[in-house]
Amino acid sequence: MFYQELYPLLGKLFYYIAAADGEIQPTEKETLRQFIQKNWKPLENSTDRYGTDQAYLIDFSFDYLEAEGPKENIFQSFEEFYHENKPKFTAEIINNILQTAKAIASAYPEENRREEQVLGRII
Repeated sequence: MFYQELYPLLGKLFYYIAAADGEIQPTEKETLRQFIQKNWKPLENSTDRYGTDQAYLIDFSFDYLEAEGPKENIFQSFEEFYHENKPKFTAEIINNILQTAKAIASAYPEENRREEQVLGRII
């Protein structure tokens, strides 16, 4: 249950980082997809009823926000979830979050001040 809630929130968080400068670059999306494959899928083995790895909820959530736009305070939602579930956030999860966030922010050569500010607020 924890991962089913975590993954969509991570998709929102990573969208928030990518969109901090007002535009999502294809390189940012590709970076996220690479990190899902390399870091998030191996983290645990939960799947949905169709056998799809739950880690893809990160990508689905990101894509949904890109298409529909945010309807909530994304960062606040993540912060609340983090504080409510802090004991479940292992060092590996935290490391994955930080690595993914930094990689997304630096995926486009012109990392800006807004993305740096968002990175500073994470965990």
